[in-house]
Amino acid sequence: MLSVFTAGLSIREQRWCGMSAKIGTVLSGVFTIVATSMYLIFEEKHLQSGNCTEIKLQDPGINIIRQLIICWSFKIVVFVSSITFVISFLLLYSVYAQTLRGMVIYIIWIIFYEAVNIIIQVLTSTNSSIEMVRMMRWFGLVSRVVMHCYWMFFVITYTYMMYKSKSQGNILTYNRRTSTSSGKFLQRKSKIINFSHHYKQ
Repeated sequence: MLSVFTAGLSIREQRWCGMSAKIGTVLSGVFTIVATSMYLIFEEKHLQSGNCTEIKLQDPGINIIRQLIICWSFKIVVFVSSITFVISFLLLYSVYAQTLRGMVIYIIWIIFYEAVNIIIQVLTSTNSSIEMVRMMRWFGLVSRVVMHCYWMFFVITYTYMMYKSKSQGNILTYNRRTSTSSGKFLQRKSKIINFSHHYKQ
């Protein structure tokens, strides 16, 4: 029993790059908030500069869905970024409250969030007339995706650790309840036997 406890303790104290899984999860939420804010500030000028009428004139045969995404690109980015802010704060709260739901939602949402940003980046990259601006946009996107993959390792690890500890806690609680109920049952059984012996005498 003691070995199991010490093994679980060693897992909690395990560190990667000098950080525990819990600290890495907190920094992941902070990074997402900061990176999303910087992304909105940088992309505001480039995405709002797109004109839907110009797109229609340049390429009349353009796909309607693609055209709608390009026209509404900044509004889409603002919408998904707003949800990302909420989910990032939910992640920080989940670490504080020791709940799994916020961490799982964060993992799923960040994958969806970056997929949406990559699609928008591919569709709107031709709108940037300056090559340097186009390179900076791609560099910022790739850097953020790589950093999210790095921090996601801590979030997934901490989520797994939390799930494992909660599962072990539920098993211990169930065993305690079972042993307590069986102990009470044996105690009642012994009382009944003693009473029956006393009655026979």
